Formats: sequence, structure tokens, C-alpha cells
Amino acid sequence: MTWEVLPTRLRNVTWYLQALAVPAQRNADDAEVMRGKQLFTEAQCSGCHVPELKTGDTAQIAAAANLTIRPYTDLLLHDMGPGLADDRPDFQATGSQWRTPPLWGLGLQETVNGHTDLLHDGRARGFVEAIAWHGGEAQHARERFLEMNKSERDALVRFLESL
Repeated sequence: MTWEVLPTRLRNVTWYLQALAVPAQRNADDAEVMRGKQLFTEAQCSGCHVPELKTGDTAQIAAAANLTIRPYTDLLLHDMGPGLADDRPDFQATGSQWRTPPLWGLGLQETVNGHTDLLHDGRARGFVEAIAWHGGEAQHARERFLEMNKSERDALVRFLESL
């Protein structure tokens, strides 16, 4: 049998990814960031981008068990409406369903990737456009964000940049 990836290399890469630390939130004590976090919750963004989860009792790496993590995701599929639909089912997801992506590390995207293009196809050029594309189950959160004044939207974006 010819392996596409040697089992030893797969184990090593898997271990590396499991042990990789998540970027810490930056400027968490900044007043504008804290205000943005409150607005994020008030807009009900945290309904899908759940701020806090707990890891299970068992893990390949014992130190990763029973940890409180802050990924800002529920890891579930949500119907995001016709604006984001690509009409291409993928396994159990319909063509308009997407898994809530974790937001941790989001504020480092430009540093790491050299751009701020977001969403599954990169169509959003930054946080505001990405939020504006939300529809379906996220329509209400999008509307709440768009109803905010500029100062409030800026604070929410500042919070996202801190993640």
C-alpha cells in the first residue's frame, strides 16, 4: 500500500495542531473593546458566536481536558440565507448552511494572512461587510448591528479586532 501521508507524519501533525495555543485576546481591558463586547452580546451575535465553551473530560493531550476556552463559535450549522448560499450541499450541510467559524485569532488575520477578506469565499472586505452579509438565522443580529450608530459599530469592530 502506498500512503499519501505517512501515518507517523499524520500523527505528528495531529499532535502539533492539538498542542497549538490559541492567540490570546489583546486589549481586553480597553474601554472601547469592553463596550464592543457588550454590544456584540446585545446584538445577539453571541447566540451563534458563543463566547465560552468547555473541553471534554478526555483529550489526546491530558492538559487539554476540562479547559474553558473562548472560541466564539457554537460549531453548529446555521442557515445564513440566500445572500451567502452557494447552492452546493456539502455532506449534511445544505447550500445555504454554514458552520459558525470560531472568531478567536480573527484580529490577527491581516498580520498572518496579509488581508482582511472574510466569509467562506472571501467576498467580505472586513468585519462590517462580513456582518452585512449575514442573513437567515443571523438576520436579526445583522439588523441590530446596522441600526447601531457609527460609534457603536466602531466599538464592536474594535472588540472583534481584539480577538
